[in-house]
Amino acid sequence: MPKRHTLGSAAGTILEYEDGTAGYLRSGAFTQQFRVRIADVTAFSVTKDRKVLERMLNIMGEDALLGSASVNHKESERIEKWFRAHPLFGGNVRVSGQTVPTPNASTADELRKLADLHEQGVLTDEEFAAQKAQLLGS
Repeated sequence: MPKRHTLGSAAGTILEYEDGTAGYLRSGAFTQQFRVRIADVTAFSVTKDRKVLERMLNIMGEDALLGSASVNHKESERIEKWFRAHPLFGGNVRVSGQTVPTPNASTADELRKLADLHEQGVLTDEEFAAQKAQLLGS
């Protein structure tokens, strides 16, 4: 069962899952507008339509759009603030070909992330082995 973070009266809700993902559920809606891995989120952008009061909030990763949601002005600010305050925010940002560890994450969580990156082909066998050894202190 996800942890619910209400964004205010008549606003939507952030649903935070144990697997490190979060989704956005508009007020009165039955389905999420997006669900993203918190550690993959690095930036936000908002596109506005002058004819309507709603905006499109874009959730960005390093080089990709991870998700988007149609929101009002205050909701976009609240969603961004929630993500930026989360300890996992931006934890998968790559620096010089290496994954920066997520603050306060357990070794097992970091190993899972490395395994995922290795499986996706982002890390070579050698890079995976080196980073795994570094995490395990060997």
